Amino acid sequence: MARKQDPNGEKTRPDEISQCIMADINAGVLRRGEWLKQIDLERRYDCTRIRVRDALAYLHSKRLVEHIPNRGYRVPEPDAVRESEIGEVRALLEAHAAADVIDQATDGDVARLRELAEAFREAAFNGTSFSQIEANYAFHAVLYGFCRNAVLRELMLDMRQQGPAAPVGQWQTLAQLQRATQDHFDIVDAIEQRDLNLLRRRIMAHIAGERRQEEKTDDA
Repeated sequence: MARKQDPNGEKTRPDEISQCIMADINAGVLRRGEWLKQIDLERRYDCTRIRVRDALAYLHSKRLVEHIPNRGYRVPEPDAVRESEIGEVRALLEAHAAADVIDQATDGDVARLRELAEAFREAAFNGTSFSQIEANYAFHAVLYGFCRNAVLRELMLDMRQQGPAAPVGQWQTLAQLQRATQDHFDIVDAIEQRDLNLLRRRIMAHIAGERRQEEKTDDA
């Protein structure tokens, strides 16, 4: 894979190293549970140790790799039971918050959410792993922003961060990306129709779909 030369003479920047690590995780070159030894990554991606550390720290901040104190970094291993329990809690919280979404979202907000759903679709089919993650987070951050209860907003965002890292855990096939993309539009349509029960069903179906995808990945 060709590397770009930066003004300091390095062959890659930390974000490019992060992209390479993510690409290798998604391709199965770096396997679930595998330790990410910095010296190996330094040689693999032809860069300095500090660049590798920066990349791993960034990936850890996005919950895409695990950091074990006094051990180092590793590719996360799936935990089906925990993912299921997190999904149940998310469904309860987000279904409760749906009433505020219906009450608070203006027509302009609906249009903004539709733009964010379009942005996720574009990232899903033409973007990088990180652009998919960021577009997905942007959509849900705005959606949660209509919730009046600040503590509930924080809990929903925290629960989302504790779920399976995307796309490592969720979007490993085109069908999964298509499902996630359509879910966003279905949620926006329910808000536009001001149908609380429909919105709750679609939110819960979206979360259940993520969990089903994770279970399929574990069974593969």
